[in-house]
Amino acid sequence: MRISYYPLDRREELEGRGDILGVVGYGIEAAWRGRAPYVATALAPMGPPMYEVIAGGPAISVIREGVHYAHDGEWLFASVALAARDAMASVAAEAYGRILRVAEGEGYGYLIRAWQYFPDIHATDEGLERYRQFNRGRHRALEAYLARGGLRPAATCIGAPRGDLTLHVLARRVPGIAIENPRQVSAYRYPDIYGPRPPDFVRAMKVASAGREWLWISGTAAIVGHESQAPGDREAQARETFANLDALVACAGLGADRQVLAVKAYMRDPDDARLSWPRPWRTAPALTLRGDICRSELALEIEAVVAGGARGERR
Repeated sequence: MRISYYPLDRREELEGRGDILGVVGYGIEAAWRGRAPYVATALAPMGPPMYEVIAGGPAISVIREGVHYAHDGEWLFASVALAARDAMASVAAEAYGRILRVAEGEGYGYLIRAWQYFPDIHATDEGLERYRQFNRGRHRALEAYLARGGLRPAATCIGAPRGDLTLHVLARRVPGIAIENPRQVSAYRYPDIYGPRPPDFVRAMKVASAGREWLWISGTAAIVGHESQAPGDREAQARETFANLDALVACAGLGADRQVLAVKAYMRDPDDARLSWPRPWRTAPALTLRGDICRSELALEIEAVVAGGARGERR
């Protein structure tokens, strides 16, 4: 498994590769002609257009039920895009339902990581904020999946400026280990002040792959307990966000030789791209995107992939 960021001028090279499980485009208008599933997001990077590439072994690519997916025997990447103008709960349930049918049908029954982007995240839909409607639909789709032994994935949900609901996931044949943050209430246990259904995701998911332990960290913000911290103070929010990231890495027990492989930050205000980042987060390959955080009082959200050293080589 490899996660990399590439500029637009590498498109033809990427299109010809056979080891790519999925590609996500940020700020890119050019058509994708490769075999791998491609997610065309409306999120713009605070910099040049970029591709995010998730690669593995030789991949088989398939389209079924409007879901484009690829798998390599260990990992499955799947993506779907649905019109998101109205009835967000139904749209979310349909998107997750299709993804789950495809993933389970191919034998990749354990969701590890999910990303969802859609417009007007704070607008009202049938008397309820669209993000909260999304949570209703996601819960509806995951309820039966969890009952038959599935696991909540690590996840990110960000408001886009326009376009469809895009959902893309990584799944495996074997389960990961959910990691929660002792500084925070688990999202799926939030009180009902945040909506009729809580957000169904875990703070991070740890998996063993290729002789290493991998930690897929969900979109993480300045939340302690279940409450947003420091509204209006972006520097303070950044400090709380990194404290939460550090807590998750510590809870995962990856060892002192861990490495931050990739970081993705979502920010409402381009000026926030100048916020100071502590080590080791500031030295990792990073992509910063303009997007709306799921709570209107929060200015930024950060996700990451962290890997431990090779198993059996720690001291």
